[in-house]
Amino acid sequence: MLKNLLKFLAWVAVLVLLATGVLGLVYYCSERPQKMAIEHRVLDVVDTVREDGTSPKKVVGALDRLADQTEVIKGDIVPAPAPDRNATAPYGEPEDHLGLKHLANRGYSVGYDESLPSPRWSSYRVFPFKDVHRERPSSFKPDPRTDARVVTSEYVRSGYDRGHLSPNYAISVCYGEEAQKETFLLSNIVPQLHALNAGLWKDMEQRVVKRYVERYGTVWVQVGPVFTAPPEKKVGRLPVPSSFWMVISEYEEVAHGIRAIAYLVPHEEKWRDAELTRYVVSIRRIEQLTGLDFFPKLPKATQDRLESTAAPRAW
Repeated sequence: MLKNLLKFLAWVAVLVLLATGVLGLVYYCSERPQKMAIEHRVLDVVDTVREDGTSPKKVVGALDRLADQTEVIKGDIVPAPAPDRNATAPYGEPEDHLGLKHLANRGYSVGYDESLPSPRWSSYRVFPFKDVHRERPSSFKPDPRTDARVVTSEYVRSGYDRGHLSPNYAISVCYGEEAQKETFLLSNIVPQLHALNAGLWKDMEQRVVKRYVERYGTVWVQVGPVFTAPPEKKVGRLPVPSSFWMVISEYEEVAHGIRAIAYLVPHEEKWRDAELTRYVVSIRRIEQLTGLDFFPKLPKATQDRLESTAAPRAW
């Protein structure tokens, strides 16, 4: 019985090796579009392990590095000059025609719309860090630089969390305690449903500061709300976003180029979602929804190439 079982397993192993060899040969002989189609299929299988939320960190890290070798994850690296490594946005903060107030903080910046009143965008840069635990500040504070002077009581019994744009944890570990406290300024906060705030959106924030930083080093993040005009829902005078966006970019030193990915997430109760690719959109789509212009210091032709096409797959 045991002998037959071992013989069966040996045949299975041979068949798997043959199938892998054939797939590898087909991949090697294929053009880039065909290679990317094969990579999508392989990554669908890989992601059942790397995105299930229970795999050991070392396994996830190894699979991340494997995924980063594929064309479908590499995407299009656009030639560009090296960005300012100390800036919160690599090629200038988002520009607008809304008359936003620019608020600079220790670890992040905000574009604030007094007319709503609400932040329209927030930008920050993360990089390799030593993970030091700091207590979460106990309260949110009005920002005296704004005319609106939103106060924390405006969120009480509203049905919404006080949702950070630039996140507490990432700013804390990269910039320290005083910078962390500044993320609790209400100029960095919007109404957000609890399941999204504590669930999918938090997962995405953690993915950036932990997995993306480990893989790419320095990463720039620009994040914000999308509002309907006029806002469909309000909490008192505060508009409730219809969705949230996140634009992430990193500079490839060897290729001397920038690449970026944009996510657009509906404002819904969403605790988890392992398939982040469903939220990937072009940066140009975010610009259309928000009236913002990303990477304004880049030439228009470079912006067009970087922003017009959605990344093939979530990083």
